[in-house]
Order: sequence, then structure tokens, then C-alpha cells
Amino acid sequence: MFESLKENLIHEKKILKDMKQIHQDYSTNPTNREHYIALLHSLNQQLVMLNNLVPKLLEEWSSIKEKTIKKEKQKNKKEVTRVSYISPSTGGKSYITINKGDKNSFLKKLMLSEESLERLKKQKKEELAVVSRKPNPFITYSNKYFGRMADKISPSFEGIGKDLKKANIPLLLSSFLSLAIAGVVFSFLAGLLIFLVLFILGIVELNFIFLPFGLSFLTGTGFYFYPASESSNVQKKISHELPFATIHMAAVSGSDIEPTRIFKIIASSKEYPNIGYEIKKVLVQVEIYGYDLVTSLKDVGSRTSNRKLADLFSGIATNISTGGELKSYLEKKSENFLIDYRLEREKFSDLAGTFMDVYISILIAAPLILMMMFIVMNVAGLGLGGITINVLLILSVGSVIIVNIIFLFVLNLKQPTV
Repeated sequence: MFESLKENLIHEKKILKDMKQIHQDYSTNPTNREHYIALLHSLNQQLVMLNNLVPKLLEEWSSIKEKTIKKEKQKNKKEVTRVSYISPSTGGKSYITINKGDKNSFLKKLMLSEESLERLKKQKKEELAVVSRKPNPFITYSNKYFGRMADKISPSFEGIGKDLKKANIPLLLSSFLSLAIAGVVFSFLAGLLIFLVLFILGIVELNFIFLPFGLSFLTGTGFYFYPASESSNVQKKISHELPFATIHMAAVSGSDIEPTRIFKIIASSKEYPNIGYEIKKVLVQVEIYGYDLVTSLKDVGSRTSNRKLADLFSGIATNISTGGELKSYLEKKSENFLIDYRLEREKFSDLAGTFMDVYISILIAAPLILMMMFIVMNVAGLGLGGITINVLLILSVGSVIIVNIIFLFVLNLKQPTV
């Protein structure tokens, strides 16, 4: 019985260690609350079953007479059983002694808890794993051949560098400029090759020589405006997440935990990816560079693309440094953000109504009137400055298509993030 008691105590120590780890994981990441509670309940029931068996295993060392001891030993052997199992986490074989009546229930709970713990460990490893990215070969090529030129012109494009940071684009300004130069050169060569092929085949004439220059100009323009466009897109996404993230922060702050833990909870949540990215910048400065939380909040807030988030970070920093009540501040800010969120939705609804009226007038009524005019002109044999009716019809259809594309682009540009 001594070996059985020893094996059971080893298993109980393992259960207590697992319960402590689960409690720590839940305190830092309180998602999947029901899963954590069910796992703790299962481990607790296993612990109770093993503890209930301890008196029976200790009866071997009782001071009762030898005959009584033998009878108790025989009785205990009938009531308990020794079972083995292979742990999914370690792959090793372990033994435990349990009451026969609790055997099936214990083994079922044991395997479920072992599998759940193994999944949690794998999930934790995936979250903590460092994401390694291979360098983009095109960026490597651009830095190799155009890096010096990009370094020389970098001081003239500091605005693009700020937009790169605000848009969370993982590129240095010099790398981005070298990539832009390579893109312009590549588009020029591609345009020149297309022109030469078309010219040799007789499809185009020499006056289409502007094609390579046009393609390189469009490529350069795209690179120039891309960081600002992406920064604006990130700003919209942050504005959409901000009211709900602030409500979450206010709810968590009610448990009186330190502000850094609040930021860790928000950053680990998948519901706020854009705000979580900004908060991770704060945590990196605190945990890696050793800055205090107030300084980190002010620094990240000064470089974020969203002014509302910058004001929130600044307000939290002031609240922490002055010893104010963080929960009350976050609740008030969340109310203000929700009001702005509703007003933005109402504003877009009014704008969408205006767009609908304009769309009906220009792209539904106007084409019908033009079609009737073309039918009358065709019957009367009239033209317009030497242009035939068929050409006018093609131009009209093309214009409708282009205006539809413009409407969709503008509407998508004005639409708040869903």
C-alpha cells in the first residue's frame, strides 16, 4: 500500500500544479471562462476521489491487532484497484490507486482533463511563439540596388515615414523608398516592352510612346499615397473598435488590477486587433525597454494615427500619475465614444440617402432619357458633329460604367468600418 499511496500523492501534486497554472492563465487571459471553470471542476473532483482513499491506504500502519489488520487489508484489496494510464502530455505510463466504484468516473475525468491541458499548452506555445518572417525577395533586391539612392532622398519624404508608422507598415522609410524606386523602374521597363511588342505587331503607332512613362507615373503616385491611405484605414478601424475596447477596459478595471494587466488582457483579445496592436507597442516599451507606463502611453499616443486613441492614452497616463479613479474615467470615455459612434452611423445613413437620390437621378433617369433621345435621333437620321448614333451609344454605356465605379469608390471611402 505504501507504493500506491506514494503514486497517488505524486498525482495529487500534479493536479495542484495544473490547477495553479490554469488559475494564472485565466487571470491574464479571461477568455473561454466556462472552459477554464469546467477544467478546474474536473481536476477538483479527481483530487477529492484520491483524498477519500487516503484513510484506507493508511490503515496498513494502524496499531490494531494483527488479525484485524489482515481483515482490513483483505477488505481494502477488494474495494480498491490499481490502474495505469498513458499521459497525452508526457507520453509516459503512470499508476494510481482508486476505489472500484469511482474507477470509470475518475478515468473519464482524468483523460478529459489531460487532453484539455495539452490543448491549452499548445495554444499558449502558439501565442508565445515568435513569428519569423522571411525577407521579401523584391524588397531585398530593391535595397541592394536602390538603397543608397533611397538614403539620399529620405530627408525629403519624412511625411511618408510618419505615415508608415501610423499605418503600422513594417518597413523603414529607406526600404519603402527603395521599393518605390524599383517599382517605378520595373513599371517603366514593362510599359516599354509592351509598347515595343504592340508597335512591332502594328497595333499601335509611335505616338503611344507615352505608355511607359504613364505606367511609371501611376506606380510612383500609388507608392506616394499608399501610406497615407493605409493610415486613414487604420484610423477608421481603431475608431470602430474604440468604444467597445474602452467598455471592456472599464469592466476589467473594476477588479482593481494594475493598469498593465488591463492592457495585456485587451492586447490578447482577438476582438480588437488594431487597438491591440497599438497597446502592444506600449507593453513592449514597458517590458522590454524598461519605460514606465505613463511615459510609454504618452509616446505611443503621440505616434498613433487615431486622435481619439491618443487622447485616451494621454488621459489614462494623467489619471495614473495623479492617482485618479481609472474605472470612472474609462466609463465616462466609453460613453463619449459610444455617442460619437452613433452620430457617425447616423451621419453615414443621411449621406447614403443623399447618394441614393443622386444615383437615381444620374444613373437611372438620365440614361433612360438619353436612350429615348438616341432612338428619336436614329429615326430622324440625325447625328452629333459627325458622330454616329452607335458611337454615342457606346460612349454613353461606357460613361455609365465609369460613373458607377466612381460612386462605389466614393461610397466605400465614406463608409465607416463595419
